[in-house]
Parts: sequence; C-alpha cells; structure tokens
Amino acid sequence: MNEIINVDIGHLLSREERTGFVPLAAFENFAAEYGEAFMEFQSTLKEKQSPITLSFAEEENIPRIRSLARELSEKYANVLLLGIGGSALGARTVLQFLKGPFYNLEKHGRPRLFILDNIDPALVRKVDELADMRKTALVYTSKSGSTPETAAQFIYFYNKYKEAGGNVKDIVIICDPGENGINRIARDLGCHLLHIPRNLGGRYSVLSPVGFLPAEVAGIDARQLLEGAALAHQSIIDSPPPENALFALGTCLYELARKGKSIHVLFNYSSFLSEFGLWFVQLWAESLGKRLSLDGDVVNAGTTPLTSLGATDQHSILQLFKEGPGDKVFGFVRVNNMPEDVIIPNEFSTEKEYAYFAGHTMGEQLHIEQLSTEMSLVKADRPCYRVTLKDISADTLGALFYFYEALTVYTAGLWNINPFDQPGVEEGKNITYSLMGRQDYSHRRAEYEQAVEQYNQERRIFKLE
Repeated sequence: MNEIINVDIGHLLSREERTGFVPLAAFENFAAEYGEAFMEFQSTLKEKQSPITLSFAEEENIPRIRSLARELSEKYANVLLLGIGGSALGARTVLQFLKGPFYNLEKHGRPRLFILDNIDPALVRKVDELADMRKTALVYTSKSGSTPETAAQFIYFYNKYKEAGGNVKDIVIICDPGENGINRIARDLGCHLLHIPRNLGGRYSVLSPVGFLPAEVAGIDARQLLEGAALAHQSIIDSPPPENALFALGTCLYELARKGKSIHVLFNYSSFLSEFGLWFVQLWAESLGKRLSLDGDVVNAGTTPLTSLGATDQHSILQLFKEGPGDKVFGFVRVNNMPEDVIIPNEFSTEKEYAYFAGHTMGEQLHIEQLSTEMSLVKADRPCYRVTLKDISADTLGALFYFYEALTVYTAGLWNINPFDQPGVEEGKNITYSLMGRQDYSHRRAEYEQAVEQYNQERRIFKLE
C-alpha cells in the first residue's frame, strides 16, 4: 500500500434495494448530479480561497515555532497548554497519535506536556499539584483571545507562574491577530506571541501554531504534518469526481443523511486514534449542525457525530449499533502498518480457547476484529465505510486532518450552510459573560438573571436519601 490514505465506500452502496444504503445506480449518477458543485469546491481549494488552505501559508512560520519550542524545552521540564475545543483537541491528537498515550511517563529528555481543557476545579488543582510552576512553561491558546474557560485558566496559572518567579517573557500566547485584550496583554508582558490566521476557525487550526508548537516541543516535525496535508490537498484537487475519494464519501454521507442516517459514527481501530475521534466530533458537529441555510431558510442541517474505539467498544456500544435503531452510518479508521507488532506466544496449547493464538500477532487480530465488526454491521443493514492509514507518522496524520476538514467543508456545501461559524454556542457564552459580570455584557445581566430565576422555578427535583 503506497497511498497515504485509502477510502473504501463499497459498503455504503447496494446493487439491490436495501433500506439505508445508496443504490449503486444512484451512486453512478452522482457525477452528473453533484459533479459541478464538487468542482466548484475543488476550485476554492486550488485557488486557496477556502479558509482551510490558510494552513499551507503557515509553513514559513515553522522555523520560528521550532526555535521557540527548542528554547522552552531547554528551560523547562513541563509545558502547560491552556485551551479548549480546537485549541486543545488537535494538540492532544498530535501528541497521542505520534507519541502514544504515555508520553509524560516516558524518559525522552523533552518536557512533559499537560493540556488543560476544562475549568473543573478538581482537574485544575490536580495539574497544579503535578506541574511545578517553577519548572513549567505557560502556553495560552485561544482563537478569540477571550474564551471564558481558557481566560479563567490563564488568569489562575499566570498568577501561579508569577508567584513561582517565572519570567513572563517566556509565556506563549497563541491567538487571532487583532486589537483585543489578549494581544494587548501580550504586548504589555513582552512575551512570545503567535497568531492563528484570521479566517482559520479554531476547530480547523491544528495545522497552524496551535498544533505546530506542541508538536515541536514533543520532537515532532511540524513540516511533515503540513507535507501530509499537502498530499491530501493535491489528491483532492487533481482527481475528477468519479475517481475522487472525498467526492464519493461526502456525497454518500449527504445522501444517507437524507435517508434518515442522522448519526455518523467513527470507529477508530487504534488506541492512538481515540483523541482524533474527539477532534472529529467537534469538527463535524460544530461545522454542520446549523439551523439556517445560507439563504436564511430553516434547515436544521447536520448529522450527530459519535466516536468509538476498537476493539474496546465491541464489548459495549456495538450491541446498540447492531441491534438498535438503524439511524447510523459507520466509518472505520484503521492503521495498515503498525511500527511494531506483538507476537502472541504459544502458551496453554492444550486449551482450545487459547491454543489458536499461537504464531499470530495482536496487530493481525485487531485487523481481523475490525473487519468482522464491519462485516457484521453491513450484514445487519448498517452502511459502513473504511479509511485505511498508511502508518503512524506525521505525514499520515496531516493528511488525515486535512481530508476530514475538506470532507466537512464539502458536505456543508451540499447542505448549503456555513461550516465556519458556530451561532449555536454564542448564547451560552453571552449568559456566562453576563452572569460573571463582564463589563460589556452588563446591560443584559438583569435579563439573564430573570431568565435563570424563571428557569429554576420550573425545576422538579427528586432526592435519593
């Protein structure tokens, strides 16, 4: 397998009329029906008009980011990255996929990386205990520069950092360019400041300083991530619709959504991909879950993303997937070549439940279990597709990131919605700002306090005593 990624959509299709699949005849007509829309999408990528292509211009910033990562690594034993949503999930994915889940426990001569993505005080206190602020670099990532959860984290740890005698000039702030509070704070502190391209949304920002800095701190070549993304980009723009993996998958997913497949499950067959599953959930949900179309019509677009881990979740949620409501489409992500496989020894050879393992490997078993799960779901009339990754490497991950970003944007075009805004999350932020006393939201505080009072009056509580 020479390709960096291959995509198999054969089991989203059916030659005969099967409920919940795309008829083969309809699929063969996709190029005529949707080809023009796809070629318009391809054109936005070719002409670098789509926001996701802004990542490629970030290559020129990699030497500076690498130099900064080296400086932090030489000075500090820990790096504490503060962020939420896209400001954390991409970095978590990069670290887990390329360094594994036990990076902080290994001896590798590089700083431990703590990625704090919530304001749960128990979690904050635990990080406070584990990361000695005298030996910890502080990286604050917020696209807007005012995300309330991350801002609260930064205020707390900035105070701790100063109390520990930290040099504020070593603090790193990653944010949107513009005249706002966090850019003013960065200038006042004289600290390191990295900018996310203005039109590159947070959930699309992993291929920017947001993902590049933690990658370089961990010894991962950020340029290789970008090279993989470039390979995926070139394949997407070069292949005509009938031969294009992204066109085939995106159009099938859209058609299946119209047939009632309202849940998109991504079943990742590697523990190194579980954080990627969470990254996918945010990307898909926040980009496609829209009430209004670009024309202002109420469409309530999108499908609900879920992530599962194989083989672990074969022993839990698979029962629902196979025998519960038939409202799901399943994607399987698997790695073709593991860096090192594990041979299962020949032990307990007189017991039939154990003897058959002799000579096999765990990688082989994982692939067989993925295939068997996929086959059993298709047999139960559950449509499935499979994405196979070349290996565990930075270029493969970069290609995977870009492929799903592009898939999301193309699918949004079919829904006729904006994949780059998130109006559904704004009201919760506004209530938080008002009730927490943010000055420029004070005019709405009385309104929200009254709404909270009315809301609480409608509660009906039952106690276990």
